[in-house]
Amino acid sequence: MSSDFTQENKIFINILHLVVELTVILAIFGVFMRIDKFLKVSRVLKRRTLAQEATKSGRVLVGGKEVKPSYQLKIGDVVEIKFGTGTVKFVINELKETVKKEEASTLYTVLSE
Repeated sequence: MSSDFTQENKIFINILHLVVELTVILAIFGVFMRIDKFLKVSRVLKRRTLAQEATKSGRVLVGGKEVKPSYQLKIGDVVEIKFGTGTVKFVINELKETVKKEEASTLYTVLSE
């Protein structure tokens, strides 16, 4: 019985390794991006530390749910940021590691302000 349990553990560990490798590959090819990084790259928020603080304090929602700075954003996600005077809601069009200032607003489409 213990050998079956050990074999099951090995299979489970192998599956976890594959999931981690797949996640890394998808991130490399621009399928996912951390939300704090996106908010900085897209210039929605000026600094990444500001984006991290906003997510940690519950002011950033994706699909109506609060997210952490490490949330893996994907194309089509609807993001809402609560500011002191109101909220901004936008949908993700594209994920890029870097973008010129003039092109930053093409990464998302504002739904409401």
